[in-house]
Amino acid sequence: MKRLGYLSLLTLLVTIIWLVLLITGIASAGPQDTFDQILAYVSRLDALFYMTYINAAFIVFAAVLLFCELYRHYREAAPYWTLAGLAFIPVYATFNLFAYLSQVSIVPGLIVLRQQPEYKIIADVLLRQMIQQWPESGVAFFNSLAYAILGIPSIIFGVLMVRQTPKLKLAGILLAVNGAACILGVIGLLLHNDLLSMGTLAGGVLFLLALIPMSLLAFGANQNGE
Repeated sequence: MKRLGYLSLLTLLVTIIWLVLLITGIASAGPQDTFDQILAYVSRLDALFYMTYINAAFIVFAAVLLFCELYRHYREAAPYWTLAGLAFIPVYATFNLFAYLSQVSIVPGLIVLRQQPEYKIIADVLLRQMIQQWPESGVAFFNSLAYAILGIPSIIFGVLMVRQTPKLKLAGILLAVNGAACILGVIGLLLHNDLLSMGTLAGGVLFLLALIPMSLLAFGANQNGE
C-alpha cells in the first residue's frame, strides 16, 4: 500500500501549498464582500494569482491519480462499486480543470477586454460568470459541483477503506463524510441555503484530514510488493 501512501502524500503536499497561497492571497486582498472588490483583486493578475490556480490544477491531477490507485487497490474486493466510483473521476477532473485553468486563461483575456470602452459591459457580464472567487458565478457553481461529483467515489472508497483496511478506518470515515458534505454543499447552492452551502468547505477540510493517515502508509512496511 506504499503507492497509495505516496499518492496521498503528494495530494496532501500540493493541497497544503494551495492553502498557503490562498491564505497569502486573502491576507493581501483586503475586503472581498462585493463583486467589484473581487474584480479589483483579480485584476492585479499577479504571480500569486497564477501560482494559486496552477497549483489548484496540480491538486486535480494528484487527486485523479489517488482515486485511480484506490480503484486498483479495491477492485478485487468490490469490482462493480469501484468501477462505478471510477466513472465519476473524469467528470470531476473536467469540471475542476476548467474552473481553475479558466482563471489563468479566459479571465485575464476578459480583464484586458474590459479596458476597451465598447466591450466593458459585455466583459463585466462574462466576468461575473467566469471569476471563480465570486460565489455567484457559474464557474464557482461548477467548482462546487465538481466536488459533489467527487463525493460519490469518496463515499464508495471511504466505505471500502473502513470495511477492508482496518488501519485506514479513520481515513475512510473522513473520506466518506467529506463526500456527503460536498454533495450537501451543492444542494445548498441550488436551494440558496447558506448552512448547507458550507458543506463544500467542510468537505475540503475533511478530505485534507483524511489524507494525513493515508499518507502515513508511505512510511510503513512494504506490503504485497506494492
